[in-house]
Amino acid sequence: MSVARFDSRLAILGKLTYQERLTQVWVVGYVQAKVSQTFAPGPRGGRQLRQRMLVALVGVAIVLAIAYLTLIIATRVDKLFFPGQGFDVGGLAVLPGVADDGPGERINILVMGLDRRPGEGNAATRTDTMFILTADPQSKTAGILGIPRDLLVDIPFLNGGCCYQDRVNTLLVIGETVGYPGGGPGLAKQVIERNLEIHIDYYVIIDFEGFVEIIDELGGIDLFVAEEVNDPFYSRTELPGDYYPLHFEVGEHHMDGETALDYTRTRFGSSDLDRIRRQQAVIFAAIDKALERNLVNVDKLVGLWGRYKDAVQTDINDLQAPGFAALAAQIDPTRISALSLGAATVGYLTPDGAAVLLADPVLVQQMIEALFSDQRLLTEEARVEVQNGAGADGLASLVVDYLAAGGFPSRALTTANTVDGVIRPLTEIIDFSGKDYTVERLAGLLAVPPERIRPADAADRALRTTDGVDILVILGVDAQSQDFTPASGG
Repeated sequence: MSVARFDSRLAILGKLTYQERLTQVWVVGYVQAKVSQTFAPGPRGGRQLRQRMLVALVGVAIVLAIAYLTLIIATRVDKLFFPGQGFDVGGLAVLPGVADDGPGERINILVMGLDRRPGEGNAATRTDTMFILTADPQSKTAGILGIPRDLLVDIPFLNGGCCYQDRVNTLLVIGETVGYPGGGPGLAKQVIERNLEIHIDYYVIIDFEGFVEIIDELGGIDLFVAEEVNDPFYSRTELPGDYYPLHFEVGEHHMDGETALDYTRTRFGSSDLDRIRRQQAVIFAAIDKALERNLVNVDKLVGLWGRYKDAVQTDINDLQAPGFAALAAQIDPTRISALSLGAATVGYLTPDGAAVLLADPVLVQQMIEALFSDQRLLTEEARVEVQNGAGADGLASLVVDYLAAGGFPSRALTTANTVDGVIRPLTEIIDFSGKDYTVERLAGLLAVPPERIRPADAADRALRTTDGVDILVILGVDAQSQDFTPASGG
């Protein structure tokens, strides 16, 4: 047995509880006691019989011990190597001495893209991209939370004291340079947990070269560019005079790895928040292409991991890769949501003249709750039509953006004018499908009291402009007094 394999098995056993280890000690002690008793002095015939019995007893004891420990390890291995996966050991839910840990818990991965240019080597550098990928094994849903690179965060001192402030994109450099425990990744995980109150289970760092390789492996991506991007001074190397002008017109584009990287990196004429939206669009396009090529299954994902794991730095090990592949294959691609903390920030100029972003703690927590905790919205999959019954131009579109910022999937929201054109004084919610939780969330965000929420009757079907709508929101004049800017959404 190799040293690495032996160490990995020790790591498994190291996770056992005191009671489980005590069971191992009892089994070994029992076998040793039987051995000493069997070889006690006695008549020759009795000794031979006892020797035969010894062989049988030792064999049975060893088999029982191995079987029991195997079951213990089996109930643990899914937690260690198959995150979020249910593992049924012959229908045995709980073993003696083994605690029932319940269903799989949410897994949060901090993903960081390095702003490392060709020729810079492996020196610590700032992160150009940072987001949290969260997966919920119970509902088979996932979410992406974009973190603006200029977000100002509290950073603990090396001795553990609190705190000084800097941009979030400096964490890797600071952690490696100063020597924080766990280096740059360790500091990044600690700071995100401290500032956003999100537990980070793992991290992944990918540089530009790795990004290009992955997109090219997919055969490129197909992406609809919603806003024109024109950067005549873009440079892939940032060397003096080395320009690579970019121009993406509105419409469908096929991008190889280099082109997709250029699209996500450029900041000319736009903000960091625009870049986050472009980055998330590229992620969804990559997911679509992986699904199109049938790459989202365990065998192919594990194969890709083996080929491209050197393109990333992570604390996810090879033994865990199959488990993450299994979880990824189970996630419903239509149940992946994306938000950016940019909507909960404001620009600020520090006394030193640095342009940073300050987060509103209340709004940040509301967005995190919407993305990380409120997966019931995705589970109900309610289609919501928002009609403008207030007579105010653009109000329905504004409300839809507000709901999307509050955690509602954008693809499930539509806008329309009222069928009858009548101006309504008060907003009402009409429920066609009994999806109570979605109705509750809508009522809370739109401040609609219970007396203006009702189940649909036969006559209400004529009010919908689209078949299959589960919930109809008809905005009244009262809605004009509410602030529906996305930054104010829950």
